[in-house]
Amino acid sequence: MQDGKVNRNGQSHPLVLFPGSLGDFLCFLPALQEIADSTADGVVQVGARGELLGMIERFPFVQRVLSLDSGIFAQLFSRPGTSKRAEGLLFPLPVSEVFSWFGHAYPEVKANLDMITPGRVQSFAFFAGQEDCHASAYYLGCVGAEALRGPSLLLEDKERQWLDRYWQLQNWPPSSRVLVVHPGSGGQKKRWRAEGFVEVGQWWQKKKKGKVLLVLGPAEEQETEHWRQTGGTIESRLSLAQVAALLSRADLYVGNDSGISHLAGAVGARGVVLFGPTRPQQWRPLGGSLSVIHNVQYRTALPHVAGISFAEISCEEVLTCLARL
Repeated sequence: MQDGKVNRNGQSHPLVLFPGSLGDFLCFLPALQEIADSTADGVVQVGARGELLGMIERFPFVQRVLSLDSGIFAQLFSRPGTSKRAEGLLFPLPVSEVFSWFGHAYPEVKANLDMITPGRVQSFAFFAGQEDCHASAYYLGCVGAEALRGPSLLLEDKERQWLDRYWQLQNWPPSSRVLVVHPGSGGQKKRWRAEGFVEVGQWWQKKKKGKVLLVLGPAEEQETEHWRQTGGTIESRLSLAQVAALLSRADLYVGNDSGISHLAGAVGARGVVLFGPTRPQQWRPLGGSLSVIHNVQYRTALPHVAGISFAEISCEEVLTCLARL
């Protein structure tokens, strides 16, 4: 559980429960803002997971962030009526109503929330592509909003200061042109062949005389040695706030369908996002100026290939798109 901002005048606020990862959350962010805007003082409490806790805590409209992995939320899966904990003990702050995308498939979760929340409880299915629309449109529709819009993240002063220090530590002149590459994703099937990212990085260094920065996530940390062949700078243990700061200053970005690509869009980056098995109509980053390259025939001709091959998305296609940007 995170100790967030203090309670405002003892007033109760909505509690929003969202169990998704980074990309899911950024698709959800416009709906979260919509919920906050609908309250009397524009404040909500949020239950989320993992590395998102620190990111969500920074939003001015979020009063408190709770971890969905804590024991208090595990109790919601108990048979209704068996938990002896009162609302004040279960939730650290008063809760006026609940918007939940957590445990929708388990009737006992909503039943328990109904018992301990004085206001209404609205429970929705987590978006997994079940409707033919963008994830952001789905979440906005859940809360009664119709206009599709993308997420937006603004850097805080401490992040701008960190970014300036990072530039200095790399001995990069302020005018350096930087290409940020994120070659990972949440699944191997969504990853473009590594040689493609290497070629893009070499093109940027040789033809554009720029710097290459590779951002690796936890799933790619073991690949560090492999990526050294790009000749670029490799970062694998940055916070989401630090990654967002770097993306905000990037001249161009290249990545797969991933949470980091959604983060790039949220800070206004421009570049290219590669889609293989997933549908851009449902999952493309909405923010920034990110072009999507998608092979519609993914897996039709190459059912045994692990990731996105050059036969599906060629290096030439990616370089041509980047050159236009």
